[in-house]
Amino acid sequence: MTALDQLLDNNLEYKISYIVDLQEEYKDAKPQKFAGGKWSPRARQLYETLDTEQQKIVDEKQAHLYEGVSVDRWGDSIEVSEELDCPRCGYKMVEKEGKYGLFYSCSQFPGCWGTLPHPDNPEPDFKDKPLPIHKENMLLTKYVAYTLKRNYKRVKGGTPAEHELWFGEDGPYKLRTRGSKHHLYLGDKCSFDYRIDWRGEKMLNRKTLQAWDKKGKEIPKGERRGTWS
Repeated sequence: MTALDQLLDNNLEYKISYIVDLQEEYKDAKPQKFAGGKWSPRARQLYETLDTEQQKIVDEKQAHLYEGVSVDRWGDSIEVSEELDCPRCGYKMVEKEGKYGLFYSCSQFPGCWGTLPHPDNPEPDFKDKPLPIHKENMLLTKYVAYTLKRNYKRVKGGTPAEHELWFGEDGPYKLRTRGSKHHLYLGDKCSFDYRIDWRGEKMLNRKTLQAWDKKGKEIPKGERRGTWS
């Protein structure tokens, strides 16, 4: 047993304050998870060693952390619905607007994909996908693969990503893939299908992508830096 464990066992007041401090740090470090109802793992572990009356004291002391709690993500303030729990994982829901209007999404997305209908949009008008548009003999002039996330941490190989491709002045086309490895070289000639998604972005269908190098030799899928399949 460490000295900290002994102190926590022998001093109830310090133990309660320590749990609240852990929760405050967790709120700052992971606001989306905190707002959705998740706890700091260590705080939860210590909280469960308390009896009912002691837990009530902790709840009262940390109540201020939940006042007006919201998730500030990429410049947008997302309010958490205290009344709605995710039907899949039980954590709180947040209001979002998608291509079919308003809906409730799990606050733990993308870890959980639970959704609920919104009272202002109870029956979304699902539309048929637009027909794909075919492009032939497009010369690649610019390829952008993001190697850093918004927090400036390096993108891992398996992380979902969207690369951007330009063919002269035509672009950007978005290529959904994983990691930051390039799929094509500048000067490659490409044929592919694409659609305009709900955001107005040109989404390239990777399965239809064919490419030829500068010498006119077809590039087999998976032979370049990265795989298309």
